[in-house]
Amino acid sequence: MAVRPAVPSHSPQGMGVTFWESVQVALNTLGANKLRTGLTMLGIIIGVFAVIGLVSLSAGSRRFVSDRFAAMGSNLLLIMPGRQETIGGGLMVNFSLVHKLTLADADAIRRRVPSISGVAPVVYGMGQVKHEGVSRNSWVTGTGDEYPALRDQNPVAGQFFGPEDVDRERRVAALGSKARAELFGDESPLGRFIVIMGTPFRVIGVMEPRGISLGFDLDDVVFIPVTAARRLFNTDSLYHIIVRAASDAEVPAATASIRELMRARHGGDDDITVLSQNQLRETLNSILDALTVVLAGIAAISLIVGGIGIMNIMLASISERTREIGLRKAVGARQRDILAQFLVESVVLSTFGGLIGFILTIAVVAAVRRIFPSIIIVITSWSAILALTFSAVIGIFFGVFPARRAARLSPIDALRME
Repeated sequence: MAVRPAVPSHSPQGMGVTFWESVQVALNTLGANKLRTGLTMLGIIIGVFAVIGLVSLSAGSRRFVSDRFAAMGSNLLLIMPGRQETIGGGLMVNFSLVHKLTLADADAIRRRVPSISGVAPVVYGMGQVKHEGVSRNSWVTGTGDEYPALRDQNPVAGQFFGPEDVDRERRVAALGSKARAELFGDESPLGRFIVIMGTPFRVIGVMEPRGISLGFDLDDVVFIPVTAARRLFNTDSLYHIIVRAASDAEVPAATASIRELMRARHGGDDDITVLSQNQLRETLNSILDALTVVLAGIAAISLIVGGIGIMNIMLASISERTREIGLRKAVGARQRDILAQFLVESVVLSTFGGLIGFILTIAVVAAVRRIFPSIIIVITSWSAILALTFSAVIGIFFGVFPARRAARLSPIDALRME
């Protein structure tokens, strides 16, 4: 290919070339074949975009989790069946059950633990929900009347079911916003009937939107009284029990009292797990951190592939410019001048690719925020700096071998090349 002069006119004999002159030479050389240069940078662009994008999604998830837990308060406790074991500093729940959690357990906690202010038993299940000609599968959550206050999710239309609805096993339902939209469209569902797994329920409320959390749509839910849910799912056990301590200071006392009460009710077996909001948040954050590291590592592979592409193009460039290298050496260029020239070209390729990838990430994130405002994406400064630095290091690492090969060429052999 046609290559522009590699030695600036004000640097006679190819010696004493400054760093900025080397950058100018690199830009001129790379600009001589724009298509090949662009394709070579593509791996770096994709790698930087993937790394920053995934880390930003993880940071957004962490913020969402923190905001959600902060909204619910730090004095919420989650009681689950199964023993708690700590392995390698992480929390693991063993679900080899000795006793189930029951409504009687939830009632006992409500009556006999003085340091709490609310209790909500919960039963989950996926079920078919119908309204006239529309049928879909949704999560059906059976719970108590205190659930909205504990989970900070209130009805925006109608009402949630009350204690009498729970006690009398009434077939009433409150719909999540997505379930309402899918079943009724723009019509009001209040007072109308839906059929859940073959059983009719009257809609009495619509819950406020909650969005998507960790891939789970919190609005695609139908809430019914826990007593009706037990009959619907033919079970006498609970999935978990939500408890609110009277205050943050009462969390340890409430936890200890619940453990002691359940141990007494379950024949002396310590077969439940009591998790506080802080423990849940830390567990979720540790899971998100692990996923971020794994996904960012996978995304970083494309940076390495981009580096291999840079090495390949630099080796091809050396083969095409052998006579130029021989001429520079013949007029006095030192090995370090040749080494610097090709190393700078490699770094310029990777750095420009990294910058383009960073700009592309910002543009895509801005577009996603505009189209899907409920999705939280946070571009952290450290992830951008890490990705750009790594792309520059890739350029150095994969540029050293071609640059050394060019620097070691014999001027006589190089000038003989056709």
